[in-house]
Amino acid sequence: MRQLREAAMWLAALGLAAGAATRAAAQVPPSLDVPPVVPLTPVQPLPPQPAEPGAAEGTGPLEGSLDTPGLTGCAPPQLFKATIRNTSPGLAAADRGAQPRQLWRLGDRFLRSEESPDPLRGDMTVVIIAEPDIWTYNQATRQGRHATDPGPQLVVRAPILPPVPGLPAPLQSLEYGCEALFVTAYAPQQRQLVPWGAGQAAVHTATMGEHQVAILMDTRRNAPLMLSYLYRGQPRVVIRYDEYRHGLQARPQLFQPPAGVKMQEAGREAAPRPPGPS
Repeated sequence: MRQLREAAMWLAALGLAAGAATRAAAQVPPSLDVPPVVPLTPVQPLPPQPAEPGAAEGTGPLEGSLDTPGLTGCAPPQLFKATIRNTSPGLAAADRGAQPRQLWRLGDRFLRSEESPDPLRGDMTVVIIAEPDIWTYNQATRQGRHATDPGPQLVVRAPILPPVPGLPAPLQSLEYGCEALFVTAYAPQQRQLVPWGAGQAAVHTATMGEHQVAILMDTRRNAPLMLSYLYRGQPRVVIRYDEYRHGLQARPQLFQPPAGVKMQEAGREAAPRPPGPS
């Protein structure tokens, strides 16, 4: 169940189409003015985001842990929110998988993911996890499904990288909300400082065999701005962070299904009707 949950969150929180990773090897995005091994897509710094209720200056205190023996994994002690974009090579900017997604986390049991509405159909997928409950519904149709995690580990994860075979364990532990902890543990050295708005951003890289992750960190807020995953020197996944905030005021309603949504219990779908007489 944990592998299913992680795969579901990878698709829900990131929306990387299956074919995009295949096309990525043949298309390299433009490089930022950093070492060639860090092909971060150049974008302009975003304007300051309006503060949410209870939000402190910057990102607030960052706590948690990495998924190492004896620790429970990434578990933001206060409400965390991020808005992310999948800008991976081979994924068109107009693709549904490239649209912004909002992600909220609290501790190791609560997560909410909202994708942007489909511009053509209006569909908008929302995933809410409050272990052991998992709700997935379409905001447009007000219909969805409810499932119960059978355990025994009632822990939610938000992995950034897809569960590809051979991915080193430290890269599997890289989660939304704990990027700074990953940098501290595996990529503490600043490879280069680059201008970013009125401040600076630092490039951090972690190389593990044929796998490499490059993270562009805001030096003032200690928050990620962009992340790039490379395999054998070729970029496969590029993530841009439009918003990143720790220490927000608690909002329990985020992790509860809204009223008026018709939920179907998983495993209780109606059996298909037998064919009628010819």
